[in-house]
Amino acid sequence: MVCVIDTHALVWYLTDDKRLGKQAAELLDRPDTRIVVPVIVLAELKYLHRRSRISLSFSAVLTIIGADERCSVYPVNEEVVDLLPLDLDIHDAIICATALVCRRAIGEDTVVLTKDQAITDSGLVSTVW
Repeated sequence: MVCVIDTHALVWYLTDDKRLGKQAAELLDRPDTRIVVPVIVLAELKYLHRRSRISLSFSAVLTIIGADERCSVYPVNEEVVDLLPLDLDIHDAIICATALVCRRAIGEDTVVLTKDQAITDSGLVSTVW
């Protein structure tokens, strides 16, 4: 399964925070799960760390995901921009569009690991929490 991960899910997984949903944690613990990190998630992490809202540094996240062969970072490219849902804020739209691109390219079940209600309510992608 391919899991596109939202910012809070990634932070909470990497910091072993109990706020991470049980189903999301189970998927992230599976050795066969492919984890896609949208580049907007990295940008948000860097921003949140700089403003002391999270303790996990950007460089630490890069080191961790770089060492995990299950992880890949997906850029904002023309295909992502083409699939942006215009009724979501830009961060959520990029995450959803990334999941749509991955699902199309890979042809496998693709879910977004998020508790974000706007993403869930959009119905554009399957979500797991």
